[in-house]
Amino acid sequence: MFKTVVSVAVLAAFVALPAESAARELKSVKFEVLPSSSVALSFKPRKVEWVLGKVRIEGTVENSGPDDYEWVEVVYTALDRNRQVLGSDVWHVTPFDLDSGMSGEVDGDLIYTKGRIPAIITVEISGDLP
Repeated sequence: MFKTVVSVAVLAAFVALPAESAARELKSVKFEVLPSSSVALSFKPRKVEWVLGKVRIEGTVENSGPDDYEWVEVVYTALDRNRQVLGSDVWHVTPFDLDSGMSGEVDGDLIYTKGRIPAIITVEISGDLP
């Protein structure tokens, strides 16, 4: 009986949590794509969300050049309005290899930003040539 009462109390407390645990789309975040050695790789953000005090980004990387790239990755850096770093992370594009004309997805990882919503996210894309 005690376990049931505790379980119900824990469940009730979890359900009563504020909407902080739900994803909230951030439309005010500005993206800056930094120049990289892989100039034919471009990034287009699809969605930016605030989830559990972290930033979640979905986006597409496109290879518009003639070269094929292996192991494509994106480095995100979240900045406040004063350009102070709040957090950074490296994500790999799926699929890892992007041949000429292909695009890949970046999706699902979270950037820890010290509990603050960033004003700017810089994006740097790199890929290895075979």
